[in-house]
Amino acid sequence: MNWNWRKRALATGALQAVALLHIFAAEPAAPPPDPIAVVRAQIEAFNRNEADALAARVAEDFVYYNVTSDATTVETKGRAALRDGMTAYFKSLPSVKSEVEGLLQTGPFVSFRERVSWTSPSGEKSQSALAIYEVHDGIITRAWYYPATP
Repeated sequence: MNWNWRKRALATGALQAVALLHIFAAEPAAPPPDPIAVVRAQIEAFNRNEADALAARVAEDFVYYNVTSDATTVETKGRAALRDGMTAYFKSLPSVKSEVEGLLQTGPFVSFRERVSWTSPSGEKSQSALAIYEVHDGIITRAWYYPATP
């Protein structure tokens, strides 16, 4: 009887040791992508006019806000709405490109100045705006854009 108890205790101890070795030997989880890298990838997808790639980097419940001096309004809500809106936007302005300056990160928030340029029937156009993106675990959850200026 004493021998069976010892065999069971040794077997249990061996199983626990194997489980612990498996836990400690497992590859550590990769850290989430850097929020600035996520924003840069989003701008690159924009410059390639890839609405699907833009949508893939935002949360299902993503919200895009327009901010003015008097109010904040929802421009786009949801991943599908962003994809559909950007598809139409790229069809209307196929030459559109974006350049960002002054990327600054504070926690999950990335702020920057964005200059968007395109060719219209009357010639080259551009406008600039301030933007803030909120990024969690490699996914953009919110974006705020301030009024554009020439």
